[in-house]
Amino acid sequence: MSERSDASSLRRVDELYGRHRGADLYVVGTGASMRVFPLDFLRDKLTIGLNQAWKLVPTTYAITMRPELNVPEFIPGETPRPELIWITKHNKLTSDEQRAFVAQQQQRFFYFRTEDKSRPAPPPIPSADGKGGVEPSQAGRVLDWVARPTEDYLYLWTSISQSAVNLAANMGAKNVILVGCDNCALEGNHHAHDQHTFWKGADPDRRYHQYWEGLAEMRPLLRARGVTLMTMTPFLGLGQVGEDFQRLCEELAKPKLIVNEDITASQHGALAEQQAARAQQRAAAKAARPRGLAAWMARLAGKSRAAGE
Repeated sequence: MSERSDASSLRRVDELYGRHRGADLYVVGTGASMRVFPLDFLRDKLTIGLNQAWKLVPTTYAITMRPELNVPEFIPGETPRPELIWITKHNKLTSDEQRAFVAQQQQRFFYFRTEDKSRPAPPPIPSADGKGGVEPSQAGRVLDWVARPTEDYLYLWTSISQSAVNLAANMGAKNVILVGCDNCALEGNHHAHDQHTFWKGADPDRRYHQYWEGLAEMRPLLRARGVTLMTMTPFLGLGQVGEDFQRLCEELAKPKLIVNEDITASQHGALAEQQAARAQQRAAAKAARPRGLAAWMARLAGKSRAAGE
């Protein structure tokens, strides 16, 4: 499916550029540190929530690459959140029901692109051990888009936090503050709450390092634009983060460990089914088209009808 295939039902993300000039904008993740973060601090702030951050704190905006997993209206039994403004890739809508919903809620959904067909495709990164794990595409790892707003393109390599930071800068933020974007596990915890992981067979520590690496390579380009990128945590030092996390869990009566389900296997199965269904649809459409002499006669008949009208 092309990057513009559902464009008629979403507005372009560049409509949001310049909305918050000179502002502090908080990018809110779902890392384990959010379990012990003082959430009231964020309630009057401009925020971009990643994926299911809305479960933790109300956010001004929300961004995701997987709307079918993270938009509450697409999650069975979840309470709708009509106040949320979503930014996603339009070709990630996975059903006619989702596309119909978005078409009715155009004021809430904006799309971005991460692949420029005019650029040569970068080579894939080999897996760390040469045999396991799906490495992320580098098609959206374009630092030119970070250096200056570029149509509806946003940088995306390994984490949606990178796209959110790019968006915040394009909105005009002076300071972009990461909250709950831990880029690591804390005492075995990947998320602040019961939320899936999707490692695709990769070592989580390797992927976390790539999350950080993408943000780190964006930072000097943002600085050149006059945008400061930093992080905020609830901890009292950098040397005792794990210990402080556990201590805060005890103080706040929060669980010290929440085991998150990795959905790699089920999602790969669902993706394979979707790809097979699309292949069947293309084959059926191709088979329905007239070929050879029949096609020539059909075109000739069409021209004859047009001439007689």
